[in-house]
Amino acid sequence: MDRLWELMISDLCHEITDEEHEKNTNNLSYTSLMGPDKLKILKEFDLFAIFQSITRAIQIRALWDQFSELYHLIQDKNTTGEFFRYKAKSWLDAFTAPSIGHPNRSDFVRGMYRVQDITPYIHVLCNHVAEFLEIHHKFGLSAFSCSAVKKKNHMQVYLYFQNTLKNGGNENFQKSAILEMLEHENRQLYFNSNSVPSFLKKSKKYRLQ
Repeated sequence: MDRLWELMISDLCHEITDEEHEKNTNNLSYTSLMGPDKLKILKEFDLFAIFQSITRAIQIRALWDQFSELYHLIQDKNTTGEFFRYKAKSWLDAFTAPSIGHPNRSDFVRGMYRVQDITPYIHVLCNHVAEFLEIHHKFGLSAFSCSAVKKKNHMQVYLYFQNTLKNGGNENFQKSAILEMLEHENRQLYFNSNSVPSFLKKSKKYRLQ
């Protein structure tokens, strides 16, 4: 969805021909959205309200609707690999649809996107997800998630900035930041596996008379 959104913004900038407007779009920025918000945009965003070209808005809306269908097919345990492969290929054909006719003629229809616009995620979606559905049909792909990997990456970034010297420190005792992170995680694993408390009990104070 991130890629489709970026390409839509590029289409919008391409449509604007007035120099002053074009200058303003150079600073165009937007906030990245989370999963539920992306789905809402995918289903409800009014492309016709921002595009002057109705034809382009129709093309993008059709592509987005097909992508939404693929998303829901992945969630459905009844989806077969063969059916998903057919739907994914149809969507990819629409994604890379070439232009029709001569640019200087009124019947010209601009194509969608280039092969170079395909991301690794799109490649996996169209060429490997069908196989995954066949192998893991019992569980469904909704049972798998990259959230754990993303969480691990977040933790590693946190450790790098909060618990290492970032490959610096005293030149006689310099240690790789990666090694520092591994040692930190090893200590955590040791404490957890041996039920070592992560805090020290506060010492008691005695008053001598």
